[in-house]
Amino acid sequence: MKTVSLIGAASYLPRRIVENSFFGHTDQEPTHAMFRGVKQRHHAAPDETAEVMIVHAARKLEERLNINLAKDVEILMTNVTTPDQPFRGCGAEVGKALGCRPDWILDLHNGGCVSFIAMIAQAQALMTCHGAKTALLCNVQNAAGRLFAHEETRKLKQALIPGDGCGVGYLVASNESPVRAIVQRNHCDYAGDMALVRADGSAWWEPSTACAYVDFTEAKLAQIMGRANRIVPEAIREACRRANLPTSEIGTLITNQPNRIFLRNWREALQTPKERHVSTFEQHGNLFGAALPVCLEEAIESGQLERDRHLVLGGFAHAGDFAAAAVIHWQALS
Repeated sequence: MKTVSLIGAASYLPRRIVENSFFGHTDQEPTHAMFRGVKQRHHAAPDETAEVMIVHAARKLEERLNINLAKDVEILMTNVTTPDQPFRGCGAEVGKALGCRPDWILDLHNGGCVSFIAMIAQAQALMTCHGAKTALLCNVQNAAGRLFAHEETRKLKQALIPGDGCGVGYLVASNESPVRAIVQRNHCDYAGDMALVRADGSAWWEPSTACAYVDFTEAKLAQIMGRANRIVPEAIREACRRANLPTSEIGTLITNQPNRIFLRNWREALQTPKERHVSTFEQHGNLFGAALPVCLEEAIESGQLERDRHLVLGGFAHAGDFAAAAVIHWQALS
């Protein structure tokens, strides 16, 4: 398998910042542990489409890395929580806006909160088999402003957690900041445990004014917490084993950001100090798939990610039907 390097990340956060008062809840109000801990989050406006968010983040990355995206994108991948249009993804529109003509455009609709790792793996495979040298990986989370801001949905405790944002990463076929190991685990037995439903029972494609929400019962929440506490450390340990990296030598840990409980449990299971585990949960909420690249940019800018240290990415998707982890020997200049 060809050696590939993740050399940079950038983000875009929507203009609107939403405080907890928007939802009619207070920080002191008792609720399930999975729905606590966010102080504010961003909500995408109607004009902040997936394409717009990606282009903002990509231009920021282009300037930071001193690259020319019109020429330096052979693979373009996107993962968008709530696509702007049915039938097609936004990849071609992003290519048009950036002025690039990628050889491969892949709009993924799987991988969820760890789709960023899945994109790294797929880009590496394309680079190995077809000789591509560059890839722009784009994650957009936009369900908060589109679904959870509904006047009825926002009364639900689960509406407090999602935030919107976009993160992009740049991958090159080189040894600059090499990906040492990638682990992907599909747990198909858990497929379907996370489902979007409507209050009137209608399907998402049927005309309706009823609010939409995720069907999280108390029993499902307990099951999800139990499996996530297990499958994420398992995937990270396996990735570290393949990279010949003791977990005690994890320099910076970045996971998806579902809630404070998972963040604490994962780092404790790996015995990773809190200061090495990047968290933006209080400020941005659960950014779904965008969390990994957004947190990566935060780690680079804050100095949490030091040169010549090992960066470990990990997490799970949906209700646990997919888990993934990656180890990267970070050598890029901040």
